[in-house]
Amino acid sequence: MKNRKILCAFLTALLCVTAVSCQKSEENNKTISTKNNESSSESESSTVEEKETVNETEQESKTEKSKSEEKVSAYGTMRDFSEYITATKVTPPMWKVTDPETNNQIYVMGTVHVLPESFTEFPDYVMDVYENSDGIAVEYDVTQIQSDIRALSAYQKMFMYDDGTTIKDHISEDTYNKVKAYFETIGAYSEPLNQFSAGYWYNQLSSIMLLRLENLSLTGVDSTFIENAKNDGKEVVNIETLDIQVGAIDGYSDELVDFLISEAIEEIDNIDEYAESLGELYDCWAKGEVDPMLDEETEEIEELPEDLKDDYEDYMDIMLYNRNKGMAEKASEFLKEGKNYLFMVGSAHYAGDKGVDDLLTEMGYTVEKVS
Repeated sequence: MKNRKILCAFLTALLCVTAVSCQKSEENNKTISTKNNESSSESESSTVEEKETVNETEQESKTEKSKSEEKVSAYGTMRDFSEYITATKVTPPMWKVTDPETNNQIYVMGTVHVLPESFTEFPDYVMDVYENSDGIAVEYDVTQIQSDIRALSAYQKMFMYDDGTTIKDHISEDTYNKVKAYFETIGAYSEPLNQFSAGYWYNQLSSIMLLRLENLSLTGVDSTFIENAKNDGKEVVNIETLDIQVGAIDGYSDELVDFLISEAIEEIDNIDEYAESLGELYDCWAKGEVDPMLDEETEEIEELPEDLKDDYEDYMDIMLYNRNKGMAEKASEFLKEGKNYLFMVGSAHYAGDKGVDDLLTEMGYTVEKVS
């Protein structure tokens, strides 16, 4: 199953875990070229006819040559993320929300939590709103955790079972053995990992896929503006609590996360499909198009085992739709208080007819797309 929507929803809560537990290190990103080297003796013994054949087919074998020179890391074969994106112009989705009673306004923007390394600047309409704001409102300011070792430790403990169970009690033995074996092959397994939730394990699998993409920065839109705001002396306000962020990442039933982990392991070598899906999501954001991010919902639900469809719907409520309501209420609170914030959350939170922008419209606010 192509987990485009699951990936999309995952990315709405990706910011916190990615920024804290899966930062790219120089060692992790060290790559080596794997080439089909021939020995000198074999090369010298090549006949003229063989050499002519190689020359004639050189252009036709570019793809095979590329594969033979693929870069690999400790996590597996690498891919260049820049090859999977098509957007050449960046126009992030943004709306102006006005309270008709007070005429108070707030701008809400969709973000992505990862960016291509080639990303250079935001368009003027985004920067104008930022420059004229008193601060920014983000899902959660992860720098609060990064700068405090005790906060980081407390955060990680939030993903640990506290009822005496381990992950072995929450996923099947077969799935556990498969994912454990994979973690062992990349040097990521240790006994204490069993205390962490199945959602955390699945999150780590997804994060490892991110680490296999070159020219991808884990410093996304949110983190970029958080840094800018602090440098500029602007306020940085959390829209959600850390409990909500963790709850979103851990929002699966045992049966659903077992299925997703098992499928992720089976597809672990399919880095191309993962990069393609992530590239499509980035392109949607860069083009200011949010609805396509969830346009495969029906198809994906149909591809799920029948007994997991209700679990999937419950998961989407926890991961996306319930959070949308809380975000809309927070934006409404800022409007009523006359707060001049640039409000930014993951773009998927605006997708479909249950998005933050739709909910604000239902509340009676005037919502206009900024182009």
